[in-house]
Amino acid sequence: MTEGNKHALHKNVFKQQIWEFFCGDLESCLAVSKQKQAGNPLYKGGLNFTACLAIFSVIEMCAGYYKGEETNTDTVVDFLNKYLSKYFGNFKDRNFSKLFYTVFRHGLSHQWAPKGSGIDMNFQDYYFLKRKKVENREIVILNIPVFYKFTRNALEDFERDLDSDENLRRMFEKRYEQIRSGDDKQVELLKIKLT
Repeated sequence: MTEGNKHALHKNVFKQQIWEFFCGDLESCLAVSKQKQAGNPLYKGGLNFTACLAIFSVIEMCAGYYKGEETNTDTVVDFLNKYLSKYFGNFKDRNFSKLFYTVFRHGLSHQWAPKGSGIDMNFQDYYFLKRKKVENREIVILNIPVFYKFTRNALEDFERDLDSDENLRRMFEKRYEQIRSGDDKQVELLKIKLT
């Protein structure tokens, strides 16, 4: 791969996977949710959980690119600490970041509900996270429109860093090659099982 093509790699990934696929899907989720809230009977669900999981998926993907390795809780915490703390200062605290990830991402992925918390699609009240009394207990609510805005801003920052930092681009390229070769092997094994 030539030096020019290497520099283009992250630009191509961002253009397609983030700015087209991810942002297009999330903006559709937000639009449908607004229509549902306005009383459109065509939509049954508000897409809160779906949107939240999509955001976490992209954060996880970018955390792997940022660290140049397979994603795990620590790589995600590193990414939250570096890129989302500018928009929500609590992410500077690694323990907070880990708890946030566990409560919301793990809860949604493994239980189809955040752990003892809630997901809101609130377009009128600008907040990211808030504590709320529900029945006889207090829970934490994550607001998707603000989470999406913070994530999108963080992804713009990450892309700018990739534009100017050769070492960061090397990490990105390393992870990209790991994904590509791993994906190819796994799909080949699946194709064999389909015969």
